[in-house]
Amino acid sequence: MLNGRKNNNLVDVVVVRTANSIIYDPRVKKIIASLSKRYSTFALGWNRDGISQEKINNYFVKLEMFKLKTSVWKPSLRRIFTRLFLFFPPFWMWVFVKLLVYRPKVIHACDLDTLLPCYIYKILFRKKLVFDVFDRYAMALIPLRFKRLYFLINFFEEFFSKHSDALIIAGGEKVLETFEKRPKHFSVLMNCPEDYKLHNMKSNLEFEDNYFKIIYTGGVRKDRSLLNVAEAIRGLNSIHFVIAGPIIDNAVFQKMQEVPNVKYQGLLEPREALFLEARSNIMVALYDPIIPWNNITLPNKLFEAMMCKIPIITNVAPEIVNETGCGIIVEYDNVAQLKESIIKLRDDPNLRKRLAENGRKAFLEKYNWDIMEQRLYKIYEDLIK
Repeated sequence: MLNGRKNNNLVDVVVVRTANSIIYDPRVKKIIASLSKRYSTFALGWNRDGISQEKINNYFVKLEMFKLKTSVWKPSLRRIFTRLFLFFPPFWMWVFVKLLVYRPKVIHACDLDTLLPCYIYKILFRKKLVFDVFDRYAMALIPLRFKRLYFLINFFEEFFSKHSDALIIAGGEKVLETFEKRPKHFSVLMNCPEDYKLHNMKSNLEFEDNYFKIIYTGGVRKDRSLLNVAEAIRGLNSIHFVIAGPIIDNAVFQKMQEVPNVKYQGLLEPREALFLEARSNIMVALYDPIIPWNNITLPNKLFEAMMCKIPIITNVAPEIVNETGCGIIVEYDNVAQLKESIIKLRDDPNLRKRLAENGRKAFLEKYNWDIMEQRLYKIYEDLIK
């Protein structure tokens, strides 16, 4: 711990996250777990999904959630402004009050939407602020045709980057390069998984081992080419397309349900989702290239496939996929190419094995959370000298 304190309410680090419920967010869970090994760590989140108090109480560190339930949302300007002006002000006030109560020496703010109360607290009480960028909001959420709004959001991201004490980037070096203004301390902590022993894990999930399984874990939304995958496997024998994650685009979900070999497993906690991946044959991770963010960030699904020792079919991060030899690159909207790749991997177990072993080797050498954890500790050691 940073130092001894008599007041048990006080903690060393508070981690703040709003874009997903903390319980279902694998990256923030890894960050909190790593920090809690060295510092007294507390978490603040937003219970927008109506998670039970029992589940909150059973979280592995002390967790408090802002109680305002909202629906799972897909990006749109109307929804962004609704949240900005109606929902976020009370959340920000709640976060600031909690910071006053717990008086952390370091606030670890995840993404732009948590930063305002954390920055005010930093200035007023001369504490340390870590800006952890999971997504660049301007690039990920604002269409380029809305230039003024895009540059406004980008301005705030640059401002908080410059005025934070440390900047952490999840999406890789290309994302770091988009920041013109950086603090003295910055580092890239890719969203790599821990090395779980998933094959020995017990689970209540129903799993049919007789089928060749294609896995996707993440939001069910139109910009993930899920309908194309469903169409590619339509009529293919002994193949299941297994999906787990929140339903963001209900129309996409309903259309996928028309394909008999699409199997939906619901919303899972991070470790159960990884278990599902490890019991599958291949993973798909397809991202709409029209969205600028998708062309520069490194998806966590790439590293999860490596850890789980399964090949990946994707249209992003070609430099890593080709360098490591862990999967197949396809075009985002090319159903014929996608179907050809699926059949090729289904019918060639030696190819699957080679790609899987290449990915696992890269995971052990370069793309695992143990390496990222040491970078996290280095940031905190530099801040707390």
